Amino acid sequence: MATPSFLSPSLLAALALRPALTLLPRVPVEIRLHEPEKHPDDPRRLNLFPGRALGEREFERLQAYVDDRVAPLLASLEPGIVEGLPCTFFGSGADTRVRVQPGLAVGAAGQLIRLFYPLDQAWTDLAAQAERDQDAPLRDGLFLVTLRSAVEPIDDPTDQEPCTRTESDPLRERRIETVCLLGLQRIAGSPRLMAMPQARAANRIGARLLHESPFREDSGAVPLGLVKVVGKLPVWFDPRAGRLLAEPGAAAHTLLAHTVAALETWQREHPAPLPNVATQTLAELLGLDYLPAAGPLPAALLRDPAGKTPTLAFLPADLQVELAPVPANTIEGVVADELSRGTVDLIHGLGERIRLLLAIPDLDYRRDLFDLPQRDTRLEDELFRRAETAARTYQAWKQQWYALFHGLTAQQLQAVRAPLLITKTPPDPDQYRMKLVIDRAKTLPPATVAPVVMTHVVAAVANRVALPEPYASHLAEPHPAPEDYDVVEDTQPGDNGLFRQREDLRADIRHLEAALDKSFRLLEEVNDFLGLQRQQLDALTVSFSALAGGVPGDGLGAKLVRWTTKANFVPKVATTPEN
Repeated sequence: MATPSFLSPSLLAALALRPALTLLPRVPVEIRLHEPEKHPDDPRRLNLFPGRALGEREFERLQAYVDDRVAPLLASLEPGIVEGLPCTFFGSGADTRVRVQPGLAVGAAGQLIRLFYPLDQAWTDLAAQAERDQDAPLRDGLFLVTLRSAVEPIDDPTDQEPCTRTESDPLRERRIETVCLLGLQRIAGSPRLMAMPQARAANRIGARLLHESPFREDSGAVPLGLVKVVGKLPVWFDPRAGRLLAEPGAAAHTLLAHTVAALETWQREHPAPLPNVATQTLAELLGLDYLPAAGPLPAALLRDPAGKTPTLAFLPADLQVELAPVPANTIEGVVADELSRGTVDLIHGLGERIRLLLAIPDLDYRRDLFDLPQRDTRLEDELFRRAETAARTYQAWKQQWYALFHGLTAQQLQAVRAPLLITKTPPDPDQYRMKLVIDRAKTLPPATVAPVVMTHVVAAVANRVALPEPYASHLAEPHPAPEDYDVVEDTQPGDNGLFRQREDLRADIRHLEAALDKSFRLLEEVNDFLGLQRQQLDALTVSFSALAGGVPGDGLGAKLVRWTTKANFVPKVATTPEN
């Protein structure tokens, strides 16, 4: 009788005592066993103790007990790989070897597949095993490399003669073990599919697995990968195309994993930018016929998403393409919800719709992020009015400055602590808007397509970038000024300011004061001269009084002056001395 490998230590102890009990010369003690009653959904475990004899039915009950306990656990799992079991191929041709790492899987009927140690097998042995399982030669085609669990005898020689025992111990039990076996499950063999490249053929098989389950209840095999066989030898092996995990929608997740790997390979093989003019469809560009219902796409397939007219790097033949922004933290949820909807057919012209979702950082996301920005004409009108108010205020301040400080030198301005004259006027609204456009253009990366018609002021900057809205419209169609807008004329300096006039008056006052001082000095000199004249007149009066016989004088010489009107003064003739 075979001894399963899952027996508990107590059961093994009972088996070890069994031969000793049968060889005792005395009559063994009778042990009466009651028949265990199995209630519905209540499996009973045998009460094992040393000395108890175990027959075939007891082993069957033990196995049924284990199956009943494990069955509820496996019922919650989908068929597929639970963990581990990565499969790889080494070598080429007839020297190819298949290696599977340890792991756990569940078959279609709930069979538990557990691999404790790496499994390494030659391809020739695997092909021979597949021919034995199919009872037919191995044909060319696409096969799923599978792993299944089976019960096989370990030490049962097949070349032994019937009814003979050649073992040294005729009482030794035959060993039966649960083993894991590799296999090949043919899934396709059409010449068209066989002629396709690996990525396209694996993509086709991934789309087929969405509708055709590869799990078989009779064998309980679990697929590990997809291999192409020609002439009984492997051509290529894809570990992602046929690897189905034990989860809902496993085939959709497998298609997504294979598509992501194919897109990463495509990006590595095409590092250069795509042509400006699209010439290929998405299927021709990526080499795939189907896309999962949700998943990532290379960013290079979309040009200028923030522009007024985003463009595609492929021809959207028979596809309706939409563009929408979403927060970055919702991408995984969107993919998980939409993945089970099937595939996006790229080759049969079904007119399917693709919505391209751009992941925007959460802090930068807004609902109207992709809405074309409308020009705020009311804001621009208010900009003109504010500019007019600023210009009028500046001109009024400048006029007051001229009225106060015009005409003063730098030293005089510093002496009176006058503010400096602001020569820079408030910007013109058109110049201000142009500066905003130039500053925005400098922050954008270089683009291959020039923007719309623009003025020569920003041509040197904007020719390198494609300006988004509303900056492009500002250049193409500048918003006119409102009807009530009035251009403020620049204030021109007039007469000298008050401080300058004060300085001039101070100079005039100082000049007048100097003239007055000079006049006062002249007056004093005249007064002194008149005093001397009076003294001389007094002296003359005394002299004339004496000549006139004592004419009294008044001290002022007035009488003498009156007499002088009748006097006749004859100058003395000067005589020259004789030589």
